[in-house]
Amino acid sequence: MRKFLTVIGLAALSMSFAACSDITNGLGLNGVTGGYQLQTFNGFRLPALFYQDNFEQDQLIDEVFTIYSDGSYTDDYTMRVSDRNGTSDTQHRDVGTFSQNNTSLQFRDSATGNIFTGSLSGNTLTVSQQGDTYVFQR
Repeated sequence: MRKFLTVIGLAALSMSFAACSDITNGLGLNGVTGGYQLQTFNGFRLPALFYQDNFEQDQLIDEVFTIYSDGSYTDDYTMRVSDRNGTSDTQHRDVGTFSQNNTSLQFRDSATGNIFTGSLSGNTLTVSQQGDTYVFQR
């Protein structure tokens, strides 16, 4: 009887591992985690125009999006702001959490609560946020 229960337990354990790999399509957190360097913003290489009006122009200079195995992310980016007073570079950090379903990702900004999506194809992370498209490379 004890041997039978051990076999049943091992079978259940192996089935639970198989179910987990189906959910993430073999990617798991290890397949997603890491740092991703921004390549293009809305199809344009960096530096890319982010915002412009009659008084100010903002350019996205650099961005690194990092996904951690604890379900969190950081987004570090540098903006160049040009206005009547001159030009200055400012560095920013956004933080939040994410969830994964196969190659699809959903992110939630901790400060604003905004939700945005992403998808992973090989080493390329594509993020869509408020109508903008960011393409990152690991």
